[in-house]
Amino acid sequence: MDASVISALAVVVSAIIGGAAGEAGKGAWTSLTTLVRRRFGSDAQAVATLEQFNTHSPEEITKVLVGHANADSEFEVALTEWTNDTIRLIRHTHDVSNSIGGEARISGPVIQAGDVQGSINFGKS
Repeated sequence: MDASVISALAVVVSAIIGGAAGEAGKGAWTSLTTLVRRRFGSDAQAVATLEQFNTHSPEEITKVLVGHANADSEFEVALTEWTNDTIRLIRHTHDVSNSIGGEARISGPVIQAGDVQGSINFGKS
């Protein structure tokens, strides 16, 4: 599997698991599990990993998916298409909701943002 696709897959899985992909991520996760089930049936390690996503890190999930893709060229094509489609979907429908509430006490700088590309530096206080 191409390294750029693996990197994109890792970003997508991480965004979905972390909740950063919002509603689009929920739909993407459903389509990924459907893709894996359709290809491997209900007994595959990939299916079990996806069904128990809350006990696996995004890195572990990506590794399992890439392993299956490397062993199955048809699945590799399908997973690459899913990754590319999902990246486009998340970029176009990415919703961000930042809030500080409750009894929060803030004693330093706070940044609330959507997508950040690059570093954020506050400098010395």
